[in-house]
Amino acid sequence: MKDISAVRRAFGRCLFTAAALLPCVLSVQAAADVDRIEVLERTVLADGASFGNVGPYERLRGRLYFGIEATAPENQTIADIRLAPRDAQGRVTFGADFTLFRPLDPTRGNGRLVYEPATSGDVTLISTFNNAAASNVPATPAETGNGFLFEQGYTILSTGWSWDVPLGAGRLRADLPLATDGGKPIFGRVNGEIAVTQPTNSARHVAQGSIGIEPLSPNDENDVLTVRDSALGARTAIPRNRWHFGYSAGEREVFDPAVITLDGGFKPGAIYSLTYSARGPRVSGLGLAAIRDALLFFRNERADRTGTPNPLTTAGGELPKAVLAYGMSQGARVLQSMVYYGLVADGRGRLAFDGAMITAAGSGRGNFVGRFAQTARAFSGDLGLDFPSDAFPFATVSQLDPVTMATGSILDRPGPVPKLFYVNTPTEYWTRGASLTHTAVDASADLTPDSRSRIYMIAGASQTPGAVGERNTLAHCRDPLDYRPLLRAMLLHLDGWVTLKKDPPPSMVPTLADSTLGHFAEYVERFPKVPGLRSPTRVAEPPRLDFGARFAAEGIAEVVPPRIGKTYAVLVPLSDADGLDLGGIRLPEISVPLGTYTGWNMQNAATGAPERLARTEGSFLPFENDENERLAAGDPRSSIKERYPTRDAYTKAYAAATLVLAENELVLGSDVNPMIEHAGAFYDRVTARVPADESCAYLGK
Repeated sequence: MKDISAVRRAFGRCLFTAAALLPCVLSVQAAADVDRIEVLERTVLADGASFGNVGPYERLRGRLYFGIEATAPENQTIADIRLAPRDAQGRVTFGADFTLFRPLDPTRGNGRLVYEPATSGDVTLISTFNNAAASNVPATPAETGNGFLFEQGYTILSTGWSWDVPLGAGRLRADLPLATDGGKPIFGRVNGEIAVTQPTNSARHVAQGSIGIEPLSPNDENDVLTVRDSALGARTAIPRNRWHFGYSAGEREVFDPAVITLDGGFKPGAIYSLTYSARGPRVSGLGLAAIRDALLFFRNERADRTGTPNPLTTAGGELPKAVLAYGMSQGARVLQSMVYYGLVADGRGRLAFDGAMITAAGSGRGNFVGRFAQTARAFSGDLGLDFPSDAFPFATVSQLDPVTMATGSILDRPGPVPKLFYVNTPTEYWTRGASLTHTAVDASADLTPDSRSRIYMIAGASQTPGAVGERNTLAHCRDPLDYRPLLRAMLLHLDGWVTLKKDPPPSMVPTLADSTLGHFAEYVERFPKVPGLRSPTRVAEPPRLDFGARFAAEGIAEVVPPRIGKTYAVLVPLSDADGLDLGGIRLPEISVPLGTYTGWNMQNAATGAPERLARTEGSFLPFENDENERLAAGDPRSSIKERYPTRDAYTKAYAAATLVLAENELVLGSDVNPMIEHAGAFYDRVTARVPADESCAYLGK
């Protein structure tokens, strides 16, 4: 086996010493729109554990107070910003939570700030990149994981940006103001949706982790609840006297604007849509402006307007030299929306972040800046059809929508653009239209991404890296592919692109040109006929939605629910004879497989919708152990022993594939041995499983 330390050194030299080569950012006279920073808690992390040469870290938690200029040109894509209350200086004021991790000795950091917008109030950056236990308030060694981000010397920031987040559990939120019409309440129609997997009388009509928008009246006769069998099926209205807002707690009725109770109960598999009158929209887009201004403050200002020091200022007066942003799923769509709406820079053209890794967003953005925005809602599969999360344009290069005759790209807004990594898994191709980021909207041709962007697909993966556990509502075992080593390498590539102008790897996605991307029918024809397999019956294709004439320009929906138009054409990664995705980045689990990894999974029959694609889950279908088992099962895929006569043969093949990735700087040298050890343990579990046991327990917890 090759000396992996040489690989690590080769990859490390071009990034880990970058701080010494970066030009210093000078302080500017004009402050970002942060009035005040308030540090409420300061704690040494993990009992003072030292992280490599950087030493101990500390965690700061507190509040940022903003004063946003409502008339500033850079804020005009925010719906209702001119209808928000103003202070004596004519500014819109509000506060937001933040959590900050920095080296106890700032001079030992690497000079870069990594930012994550909280996803439904939760912080995932450290748990993802450090292989750590999830926590919104990391403190213990288990919650700091392998220490990767800290050993690199990164400063880590996350802020709240959404008002629609429940209090508690360390979640981060923003207290965004209400829009009013000359001090009078604003009213509008709002959507809700319910799709349950087991019978229940009461269910939430808002996304999980949302507070929900309060109805104008709990008993408004104009509110409508409908039911349909499928996404595009006919909607049947349910009599108003059969349902109400709230739920029963014993003999007591509790009003809850996020919950509906239905006489006779909600049936699994059906899709229920709620349309109701609401009052008091929050100026939701201010949350994205707050992200911009928080980052501009931390990277440019030595103190707030009251004289409180910026905690990132070193004793020598130095500030962060570069800002990188990372988002997963909702957080990724927030970053994508900031780019699209021109909320990544201030009026002086100063970028809030220099580069961003937009992970698992698919083709989506989100309704983050519109009136009555529901920030946690998103189209996926056959759910969320009524919510404006996936809309043209999808790509970083301009193209024509032949149906609406609109033209445009994600990068059309004037002003500077950060360097962008788009990282998707096949799940986003199946449920979130990811192919639209690099193909024409009619699927007629590949698109070449803008030079300021790269697009990558992680073959065989699903949205949550290393997802294991019971199947619950799923038809197949969860996809256990852990692609966090690749994300770590990608973060360093983004860092090098931003700070050293070192070109990152070229885009790696399946394409029409090389026959690795194709239509759903092509996928079905190629995929192996595995006995007992329940495969998809369709791919999710986002429709063109018409919310009325004011929506595009003002963010105000007048047609609720929207008129449903023609869908965009979505393509999926085609597979090889084992059902493994072609194209994209193939980790060793895919090039040296023990089973079939897919980006799709299905709900099981008990959910009432067995043809419904799981929103974020892929599948794992193990190979049979030997030829006899394979023949008995009628499985067309070669068995494990036909591929690898011994465990040692498997681990050697896996190690060789891992080293190739390390040499190509797609995994770090420091991750090679842990990956090989993990692969050996996984081999033991797969080969020791009882084929008749469908619990998926062998995959671990």
